[in-house]
Amino acid sequence: MTTPAWLGIGAQRSGTTWFTDLLCQHREVGLGSNDRKEQHLLHKVGDGIEPASAYLDLFPDDGVRRGEWTPQYLRHASAPAAAARLLGADTLVLVLLRDPVERFLSAMRLAATRANNPWPYPVPITVQAFSGFYADQLAMWAHHVGRERLVVMVYEDVLRDPQAAVDAVWARLGLGSVPLRDVDRPSRSSSHATWEPPAGLAESLQVLYRPQVARLAEEWGLDVSGWPTSAGDGHDA
Repeated sequence: MTTPAWLGIGAQRSGTTWFTDLLCQHREVGLGSNDRKEQHLLHKVGDGIEPASAYLDLFPDDGVRRGEWTPQYLRHASAPAAAARLLGADTLVLVLLRDPVERFLSAMRLAATRANNPWPYPVPITVQAFSGFYADQLAMWAHHVGRERLVVMVYEDVLRDPQAAVDAVWARLGLGSVPLRDVDRPSRSSSHATWEPPAGLAESLQVLYRPQVARLAEEWGLDVSGWPTSAGDGHDA
């Protein structure tokens, strides 16, 4: 059976749809055979709900570097071990991380945009809060698949120079650069509604996430100095 050439695992509301669209502008890069950005299958294989073939059959050996990006995988405890079993030795594991408080608020705005549930959170509040525990989640993935294949990017940096970020991934896939098009086109998952957090919530999240953010700098060498959570400044909600 074949495997993806690349796998995006997170984080939710960190520009993953936008970045995947840019990545697939190279004619030798694509999605699975069903053309879905998010397969939502790897964790189900890990949980024993789906067979491995249901996932691997989506990535035929046809000369295209195929992959998928399901942000849920980053926080799902069964996904890393399943990836270690199923992915090829050269499969890249891609991660985009956004300031965790901004990520949380963006998730709330998405829920307001979709407005299909009277409760404002798209998933339970505890799950949404845990989605910002990046350092713990990366440690879990590194344990199973190895740090060397993880490509961890800061969303705010990628936003400033998307060509350089995509070029770096293409190079890891053995491909040359091509000029990007429509870099400023809104993502298909963009939010269009506002959501005002309860008083004190943003400040509580800053305190909650500050140790995680510090570990990203110490353990992964990421420059997160531009994140308000990193500095502990007041957050303008």
